[in-house]
Amino acid sequence: MLARQKAMLATLVICGLIIALTTVAYILAAERVGREQLAPEISRTFADLLQAQVMQNEIKGVAKERKNEEAQLHKLQSLMHRMAQHYQVSEMALYNTEGQRVAHSFSQNETSLLSTNLTATPSKKTIHRYQLRVAEQPMSLLISTQVSLPNFFYLDTLTTALLVVTMSALLVFFLYALTRNWQRTPYQNLLHDIRTATRNDNDERITISTQDPDIKPLAEALNDLFWLRNQRTQHLKTAHQQAERARLRATRLSTETRQMNEDLAREVSVRRGIEVQLKNTKTLLNGILNAMPSALFALDARNRIVQCNQQAGDWLNKEYTQLVGLPLLTLVPELANQNILPSSPAVAARMEKIERLTIQSFERPMVTDVLAYPLPYGQQARVVIRIDDVSQRQRMEEIMVQTEKMMTVGGLAAGMAHEINNPLGAILQNLQNIRRRLQHNLVANQKVATKVGLPLDKLEEYLEQRAIYQFFDHIQDAGERAAQIVANMLQFARNDHLQKRPVDVQELIDTTLTIASNDLSLRHIDVELDNTTTIPQVICVPSEIEQVLLNLLKNSQQALESYEPDPAVEPKWRPRVRIRASWDDERICITIEDNGPGIPSDVVAHIFEPFYTTKEVGQGTGLGLSVSYFIVTSHHQGQLRYRPMTHGHGACFELCLPHNDGPHRLLL
Repeated sequence: MLARQKAMLATLVICGLIIALTTVAYILAAERVGREQLAPEISRTFADLLQAQVMQNEIKGVAKERKNEEAQLHKLQSLMHRMAQHYQVSEMALYNTEGQRVAHSFSQNETSLLSTNLTATPSKKTIHRYQLRVAEQPMSLLISTQVSLPNFFYLDTLTTALLVVTMSALLVFFLYALTRNWQRTPYQNLLHDIRTATRNDNDERITISTQDPDIKPLAEALNDLFWLRNQRTQHLKTAHQQAERARLRATRLSTETRQMNEDLAREVSVRRGIEVQLKNTKTLLNGILNAMPSALFALDARNRIVQCNQQAGDWLNKEYTQLVGLPLLTLVPELANQNILPSSPAVAARMEKIERLTIQSFERPMVTDVLAYPLPYGQQARVVIRIDDVSQRQRMEEIMVQTEKMMTVGGLAAGMAHEINNPLGAILQNLQNIRRRLQHNLVANQKVATKVGLPLDKLEEYLEQRAIYQFFDHIQDAGERAAQIVANMLQFARNDHLQKRPVDVQELIDTTLTIASNDLSLRHIDVELDNTTTIPQVICVPSEIEQVLLNLLKNSQQALESYEPDPAVEPKWRPRVRIRASWDDERICITIEDNGPGIPSDVVAHIFEPFYTTKEVGQGTGLGLSVSYFIVTSHHQGQLRYRPMTHGHGACFELCLPHNDGPHRLLL
């Protein structure tokens, strides 16, 4: 909104407020005059009129009316009824000497305030009291007056206010248009002068003059701007002329240079073709060598490096171009005692192969296969050494062996679980039969008890007092717990876990805790489980995720058992494991935290590597976290990461799985 529009709106608002306040003040003043002056005067006048009517009847000397008090009251009632039609009077009543109401009149739109008894009538400012003498008897006249103004007064006031508002709005709009015209006139004149001056294309200075003191500073600033424009135009013309002359000179020089370049190009073209061929051949050979995942070394007769590839430099943590001329046995001393290189220049090279050679001199230790290829005589190099990294292959072979072992153990566990199920079922079934045969309300039990003379109520009382039923409950609870443990073992060991399905997060955690409570020593550890009932279902392989959670719990349990805090620093320390879950639109995360010693920073980078362990020999294989990482990332396209604790010490592992895995599929 423009400034003039804001000023116009403010003027209209102020005028409206003034008119509204004036109208309200006028109405309040009129109401006060009517309440404090007009209403009492009208009431007094009506009382005088009634008294005059009574006196007029007495002066006429009408004997019948003087004697007939009822006829006189009837006339007063008629006169009071006509008076009550006045907008200022709401009710009138006449009371005799005993305080009884003898005449009454009121407006139909008002409620009655004057009671039938004078003493019960309330005292208010709007009720006026007068004394009359009717038939030589003193009577009291009460008149109740209106406080509010009549409707026609408000209607006339509103009409007048609207008329004033309309006239004020017209005057304000007229004043706005006149002021706007006065305001735009000097700017329009200035705009006309600017357009007239800018139509001239000559180099003379443009000058704008005005007599308006408000516009004069703007005109002077425009004059300065036009002067700067003329100066820049002159500079541009001068520079253009100089550039044109330079262009002509450059054209002549370019013609001469072109002739010389053509002569040189013919001489260079032949050499360039040869260089390009050599460069392409070298680039191709280097690309082939550098693309190979093996380390290649071409050696001369003294076993010095003549050429090598990028992989060799990466493994030796050096630039591969800087390895030329260095002895290979100095860089890789593990090859010295393998008889794979010729011992002297006189000995002929032959093809050799060494498998599973551990090389520690590389940037990271690795298990390798080394091959030596002899080259024909007359070459700068005599033998080529190829080193292949087989560490991953060896680890995969070991993992496969370990997997076969675990599958065998799983099959044994499943078979044992099936065998344990049979006696457990027999125990629970026989316990149920014992309970049934001790019930006193069964007909078969009553017949046998009567036959042998045994009262069943006494037997039941004996069993209750000796807590036999509690023993039965303990046996049943233990059997059901054992059956649940066996069911969890079967669920964990069976082979149908390759099928993904929706599973409750709470069910995964409860099953894992059930298995861990029987396999791990968690009784001395406080396990805190946050509420996960609001977490949606996750699509996963339940047994695999349970295996991951069980591995994480086992790591926490082992870390807490080996941790001995300082009693002076943590006097109230207790081993604690906290399990909580969270979710968003993309993933569901399960976090396992403990208050143990945590993981050192130099070990964190290797915790997910296969066979990496900080435990002593025989206590750990280093496969728990690596297998868990493989299950989460490869099978479930999720994330498994370690996060250090922000407050205090301890370890925190976070397992995140996709919220929606799409159609269920088999993991082959």
